[in-house]
Amino acid sequence: MASPQVRLSTVPAPRPARPRRTEKRRPGSLWYALHLPQLQALPESRRRQYLLALAGLMEACSSDIGLHETALVCEVRSALRYFGGIEAIHEKLSGAIGRQLREWELPEDLSHAAAPTMTGSLLLARAGGGKAVYRRENLHTALQGLPVAVLQSDREQGRRLHNMGIRYLGDLWRLPVGGLVTRFGSDFVDQLDRALGKTPEAARKYVAPPSFRGKFELPAESADLGRLLPAAGELLKRLCEFLVKRDLATGRLEFSLLHEEREATAVRIELRRPGRSREHFLMLLQTRLGELELPAPVIALRLAVSRFDAYLDRDLQLLRNDKNSCDDRGVDHLLEQLQARLGESQVRGIEAVADHRPEYASRDFDHAEGGETGPDTPVAGLARPLWLLREPRRLACRDGQPLYHGPVTLVSGPERIESGWWSGDDMRRDYYVGEEENGCRLWVYRERDGGRHWYLHGYFA
Repeated sequence: MASPQVRLSTVPAPRPARPRRTEKRRPGSLWYALHLPQLQALPESRRRQYLLALAGLMEACSSDIGLHETALVCEVRSALRYFGGIEAIHEKLSGAIGRQLREWELPEDLSHAAAPTMTGSLLLARAGGGKAVYRRENLHTALQGLPVAVLQSDREQGRRLHNMGIRYLGDLWRLPVGGLVTRFGSDFVDQLDRALGKTPEAARKYVAPPSFRGKFELPAESADLGRLLPAAGELLKRLCEFLVKRDLATGRLEFSLLHEEREATAVRIELRRPGRSREHFLMLLQTRLGELELPAPVIALRLAVSRFDAYLDRDLQLLRNDKNSCDDRGVDHLLEQLQARLGESQVRGIEAVADHRPEYASRDFDHAEGGETGPDTPVAGLARPLWLLREPRRLACRDGQPLYHGPVTLVSGPERIESGWWSGDDMRRDYYVGEEENGCRLWVYRERDGGRHWYLHGYFA
């Protein structure tokens, strides 16, 4: 009898489990705070101006900067290895900021600190600074010994804290949260939570003002201004792309024509209304270059723009009626072309002045400076000619009727003007609208004292 066959199956031995990789925890933010107590005595507008200027200096070490009442805070975790530690960053920033404070004739008192939260770094800096806390779990220990004055509470809260015997932040953290909210409010407790990183922080971020600088080097020096236009067109193309991305416009362009061994030739273009049309910019530049004499060949062009405005497109109207719409951009472009060809000071505007005397009721002004007349400036409601004579012309008179190329018929009037007695230029006149036989309308007046002569003062259309 045959023995039964037995099949043996081999089961592979289980492979040893691979050890799980322990993911490295990415370090959080590290905020560097710079406390400037000397700014507290300044007016709010001046303090804001100084903080913005100092924030610009902080951009050398960080791109994430926050503004506070008398302090600046920036994120420096990613810059520690590059600069060599927090003290190297402080040395770099304190040197630049100290020089700026000396220029403003302010004390150089400043204190710094670093912590994983913005509020925590601010509290450490207000307490005297010089301390750096790199890990969030160490914040409680570092902050609990700080005096409660670093919270910058109002006078009533400070009195309550003193009466309760609370001198340090650690004393507050030993009290029930509900009681603190009842006595001091939720904002007070939120500040403590933000310092420890328990609640998110909102920062007033610093945004650097826009600035554009471009340069185009020519392949060969050229004294032909016409050959500079393609290079200028490329710079203007870059500028317009810059403006479109930021939804901005500009009213001042500063070109510099660079020479080999001479100072650069400056060409400035002023616009009456900010815009961002490359074709219009290029046309104005071409007009200016046509009137320019170069002292030497040009090797490069440079364009700088530092003044920007919000872009307003007058074509984007929700309800537009072409018959009634009034678009004065064509007038602005014409005036800008005239300024580019004749010079900025040669094209002037006219504005009304609140004075009854016709000689002083208007004045001319430079478009670059702008007029002072606002929408509420009173203007005479009666008929006024557009063309006033520089000096009134005395008219002959026959039978009490003024003569100018013939008899002048008085159509309307009189309008009596008596003014100027306070300035020594006393004026007492009766004005009339007169009409000649050919239909020409004149503005005439008769003196109310002296010889009571007739004068021609202006022409209507």
